[in-house]
Amino acid sequence: MLLFGLWAAVIAAYWPSARALDALWRNTSEETYTHGYLILLISLWLVVRERRRLLAAPVRLVPAALIALLLLSVAWVFAWRASIQELHLLLLPLILWTAILAAFGWRSARILAFPVGYLYFAMPVWSDINGVVQTLSAKMTGALIFLTGLPAFMQGDYVQLPGGAIEIAASCSGLHALIVGLALATLYGKVADVPLRRRWLWIAVMGLMSLVVNWIRIFTVITAAVFTDMHSSLVRSHYWLGWWLFAAAFALFLWWTGRRSQLARDEGVPDAGPVTAETGPSIGHRTVAVLATIAALAVLPLASYGLDALHADATPVSIAWSAHPAGWQARPGQAGEWAPRFRRPSAASLRRYTDANGRAVEVFTVAYRVQTQDAKLLSFWNHLLAGRGRFREIAERIVSSPTGPWRELRVSDASGARSVIWVRYRVGDRRFVEPRLSQLWYGVRALVSPPVSSLTALRSVCAPDCRAAETRLASAALSLPPTVR
Repeated sequence: MLLFGLWAAVIAAYWPSARALDALWRNTSEETYTHGYLILLISLWLVVRERRRLLAAPVRLVPAALIALLLLSVAWVFAWRASIQELHLLLLPLILWTAILAAFGWRSARILAFPVGYLYFAMPVWSDINGVVQTLSAKMTGALIFLTGLPAFMQGDYVQLPGGAIEIAASCSGLHALIVGLALATLYGKVADVPLRRRWLWIAVMGLMSLVVNWIRIFTVITAAVFTDMHSSLVRSHYWLGWWLFAAAFALFLWWTGRRSQLARDEGVPDAGPVTAETGPSIGHRTVAVLATIAALAVLPLASYGLDALHADATPVSIAWSAHPAGWQARPGQAGEWAPRFRRPSAASLRRYTDANGRAVEVFTVAYRVQTQDAKLLSFWNHLLAGRGRFREIAERIVSSPTGPWRELRVSDASGARSVIWVRYRVGDRRFVEPRLSQLWYGVRALVSPPVSSLTALRSVCAPDCRAAETRLASAALSLPPTVR
């Protein structure tokens, strides 16, 4: 009970990570981590499975682990404040294991290393290899098309067919099946208690089978599309086809590993013998050790939440524009093709100005009173180059100006017309041209008090050329950017 109480304390103290994992595991639109709750249940079952060994293990408070726990807590608070979700999620199982080490000692920590480490099969670390898996799926699909002579050909991630095209999208890469396959093989090796070398072999075989299953699924869909002129139901929905093929592959895997295990048993494996219990501290001493560990793991997150409560009534953010910037004529409400989109900002505004020669400069500013995972300057959901112009970046560099450095983007729209965009970030009273550096600095500052953060961007069309646009932006940077209050 004390052990599960420690698990509950970690979940409660680090609830932003727990809430993020809940959203990730219930995200049925992407589905990559919808097996998360099953992994959690398996992990808890593995703990219960080891209850005899845990009861027999001596309990020793490890003071050094308390120090490590505090350091991990600092790292977690920093990652959470900086809205680096992947990092603070990856720290959570490590914090849990370190808490177990601190409260129960090395023997219990070694016993529970596998159940806690198993949670990483439900963490978003796997998303980093999705591009590689997607590319591999496209290459193997192209090879199957070539070998079978199917009337189709690969063009990037698209399969061009006589009746249309099929995209091997990121969601069809096979990453989900790969993660589940590796998790099942790892679990089976643990439960079967086979030697470590054989476990690694089983993991490699099941991982390869998971990838092959996805290649077969994609090729089956393509074949059905060719012979039905894109009218097969598999073209519209092939999610369950993949899992039925995966189930067949896993059944084959179980048959193969079962035969290998039977051969090993025939060779004779000595019994490990009964588990012997050691005399450990009383329940009172165990409770004190757990309470000390909970205090170490919770003190910094709770202090951070308390600071949030103190700043809950902070003044709202506003964007104040200069009424009459010298040498410029304001054109409010006449923004052009450029329309940046940022998710859930505290304030955002775009204005258009013209100089004495009638050349336009657009100025955009977005601000966040407090950055969170769902509302921050650097986010997958933000689009600085959004708008009807369908902009794409063609070059990037850092430039100097009388107002300091800016990050310069040269972009072109759908018609091929080019423009120059200058971008700069501000966190508190510091300016940045490196976006990730600004986010890291935000994490440092937010440890005490979340500072206001903002982005300012200026855009001008390359008329008569891009050098002239840069000159206009240098002049505009002196007087046009608004003040964030």
